Amino acid sequence: MNAINWFEIPVLDLDRAFRFYFEITNGNVRKGTFGNGELILFNVPFQTGEAVGGSLVKRDDLKPTQDGPVLYLNAFGKLSDLVQKVDANGGKVLVPFIDLGKFGFAAIIIDSEGNKIGFLSNEN
Repeated sequence: MNAINWFEIPVLDLDRAFRFYFEITNGNVRKGTFGNGELILFNVPFQTGEAVGGSLVKRDDLKPTQDGPVLYLNAFGKLSDLVQKVDANGGKVLVPFIDLGKFGFAAIIIDSEGNKIGFLSNEN
């Protein structure tokens, strides 16, 4: 069992968020629907229980924030490659590199929607 079961990252503009995450994660997001709403899913095997799944969602009850917990996402490759793409795609790099020793590397950014998000990778 995982401590986290599902996550939702709030966005103001679903298309802008899709373009941002598509570019910085090397295409590892996809558009989808749930109920009557559209969302963006991360390409992880959450349906098989091998990974925790989550999405980017636009809902009236959720607003992007830089306060509160930081969610760390998979960088889907070299962390330095992701960090180099953030500013050019409408985000901002807050912490470009954290050495986590045997746990890899991390970075913290502000995404295109104003959320503080962390990324993890085994490759710098």
